[in-house]
Amino acid sequence: MSRYARKRSDPPVKPVKHIEVTDKNRKLKLVLIVILLALGVTLIATAIAQLLATPAGWETIQVETDADESCAGDFIFQYLLGDGDQAANLEQREVTRIYSQAAQDAFRIFHEERIFEGVHNVAYLNQHPNEEVEIPMALYEALAMLEKYGNKALYLAPIYREYVGMFLSDQDWVAQTYDPEKDAEQAAYFTEVLAFITDENAVRLDLLGNNQVKLRVSDAYLQYAADKEITTFIDFYWMKNAFIVDYLAEQMTAAGYTKGSISSFDGFIRNMDASNRSYQLNIFDRVGQEIYQAGAMNYTGALSMVSLRNYPMSELAVQLYYQWEDGSYTSCHIDPADGRSKSTLNDLVGYGQGIGCSEILMKLYPEYVADTLNADEFHVIAGVDTVYCKDRIIYTSGVSAVITNLYKKDGIEYTWQKAE
Repeated sequence: MSRYARKRSDPPVKPVKHIEVTDKNRKLKLVLIVILLALGVTLIATAIAQLLATPAGWETIQVETDADESCAGDFIFQYLLGDGDQAANLEQREVTRIYSQAAQDAFRIFHEERIFEGVHNVAYLNQHPNEEVEIPMALYEALAMLEKYGNKALYLAPIYREYVGMFLSDQDWVAQTYDPEKDAEQAAYFTEVLAFITDENAVRLDLLGNNQVKLRVSDAYLQYAADKEITTFIDFYWMKNAFIVDYLAEQMTAAGYTKGSISSFDGFIRNMDASNRSYQLNIFDRVGQEIYQAGAMNYTGALSMVSLRNYPMSELAVQLYYQWEDGSYTSCHIDPADGRSKSTLNDLVGYGQGIGCSEILMKLYPEYVADTLNADEFHVIAGVDTVYCKDRIIYTSGVSAVITNLYKKDGIEYTWQKAE
């Protein structure tokens, strides 16, 4: 007998009771169905809401615009959601909206090749020399910053084009054709074009006030540009993200969203959080072909930071460098005086409060993009403190900077020394 057979002691099966379905029962049935459906919808909605709910805490903000219409791909924006009166999901929505718009606007304003309807950007100026043009305030302020510090790198656009060709090369024999140090014909071209770039009568930007500017280009330079197929006279190039990260941070701050940090792949960081939360910035050092995480700088408060390196630290950054077969690097840091790639240190960090990344860069530029290192200059730059490595020593000029996590491994040891 099967073990599933009913035991004799089991009660007999009760007879089926047939209930007549009256109109009254049909109405009750309909009511029950409606109630159950309503309950089901409520449960489903609750489950979906729970799945979509944004938890409080640190979140990487993703933009809503297409990658081809935004500069957000160059940046990481981390924000502390739900730390104030606003619900985390509502705060995320607003932060995302404002940041997405700012990233799209910055992309259009600082683009040196594409023109966008209703935006007189860098590309528009390049295509309309010798015309008075009203430009966005953010661009005007950026150009004014360059003028304030006498930085002429903006006019290196034709030179930058040559270095981009080098950085995109995959073999030394190709890269050498772009290098004025290795190719005589290229050196001659650099001499020719630099004669225009360094001559204010050949090219200059006049800031006329009220966001009005005029890119003046001489007839001789215009003719030379036509002969050499030069299409850009000005270009922020590698400096661009310093100005953009300031713009993004200012847009978020103006909207009241300050509990976050925006950092670019090429070393420009704006931490907007003015609270007493502790943060760390990793300090890197290159010795020969080896790259070390030499230590970490601990800090609190809103801070702007600029990390200059003559070697790449991310996949995106490789477009700004070329590594030769012997292991040496040519970097994007070009001296406006002679068009040569220069860096007095492998790595230099400048930081400060109440100052943007673009102004820190302007202050560091003449000391970093130079032939020789004058370390004393790094300790007296107004409003900017510095961190740099030399001979496995981390030097800091800021009295508040605290270096921890010093590298110590395989007989290699870093030490920390405060500059006097």
